[in-house]
Amino acid sequence: MAPLDNLSRSAKYEALGRPLKQSIPYVELSKKGELVQPLQIPEYLRTEEFYLGDFGLAKKLSDSVTQMGFPPSDYCSPERLHGKDPSLACDMWSYMVVFSVLYLRFPPLPSWIPGGIIAGCVARLGPLPLDWKGLYIRPGVDDFWYDQSQTPNPKHNLASTIAQFRPDADPIERQHVFSIMCKVFQYSPEKRLTATQLLHDPSFRAIMDKYGC
Repeated sequence: MAPLDNLSRSAKYEALGRPLKQSIPYVELSKKGELVQPLQIPEYLRTEEFYLGDFGLAKKLSDSVTQMGFPPSDYCSPERLHGKDPSLACDMWSYMVVFSVLYLRFPPLPSWIPGGIIAGCVARLGPLPLDWKGLYIRPGVDDFWYDQSQTPNPKHNLASTIAQFRPDADPIERQHVFSIMCKVFQYSPEKRLTATQLLHDPSFRAIMDKYGC
């Protein structure tokens, strides 16, 4: 978005409009609450630049101390939610979520189903590693997640998700995208492609070339 630092408050309101607010009268809250309309950015203020937030968790490789906390669940690698330390492989998982959202125009791993994002991972990718059982750091764990005998429903797996949200893509393109996602959406961090490997992956290069990236 084009910077507005040099504009007065009134000029900013003129450019962006005043946010519409509505009180929340029927819910018992410790403080008075309001619903606020999301900001709508006019097209003339949009730029080609975009930024990814680090959620205050970014660190240098040389840093010995890891900040407490997690990125939003939709972007958090599943091993982190099982008490594993952060790694570059975690970043690759998060990157692939961003890539998938941009390509599919929809989150690849549903977090709105019962059980949240981990249940969504299992629905799309299959069961979690059995040795993770008992390590989940949040309430609401389901033993089904670790049942190695189950497989994703073909109507809801990763391949069908790609086909559902990108019916305009030809089968070869969808296969390239499926290959990319499968190589990064690996539960085992050691099996995920690194950034360098992804940049040299033939399927990734094919998609980047097609879209001029």
